[in-house]
Amino acid sequence: MTLYQEGLEPEYKEREVERITLKKYIEFIGIEPAAELFGCSTHAAKAWRYGNRQPSIEQAKKIIKASNGKLDFEAIFGSIEEADEKTVE
Repeated sequence: MTLYQEGLEPEYKEREVERITLKKYIEFIGIEPAAELFGCSTHAAKAWRYGNRQPSIEQAKKIIKASNGKLDFEAIFGSIEEADEKTVE
């Protein structure tokens, strides 16, 4: 059952929430604080920030938990639509 089905609706419908990506999140908080928050090396956080590597599934779970849900799988790995676009090219 969705929140809408339960009769719950957002208070401010006119506001749009901008999704943040892992890259933008690390850029915002900094590489060293991100590494400490996510429990990884600064090298790994820097590689994620610049798109040279992606976190493992297990590390992604830790990132989601450490960010208190601000980041999700799509924020870390990209949306399904992006994956479809890349395979078409």
